[in-house]
Amino acid sequence: MTFSTIIGVLILGLVILVVGFIAKKRWIKIVSIIPLSVAGWQLVSLFAMG
Repeated sequence: MTFSTIIGVLILGLVILVVGFIAKKRWIKIVSIIPLSVAGWQLVSLFAMG
């Protein structure tokens, strides 16, 4: 993944999380963990290489 793709996935996860808090839907908040964890793991692996 490129850095811009990682940032895009991170922003997508944050948007889904905010929508989950606004809509007060627990399942949306749980679904938002997926892109946030993928982006976080990719950032960790990217900075670990360099």
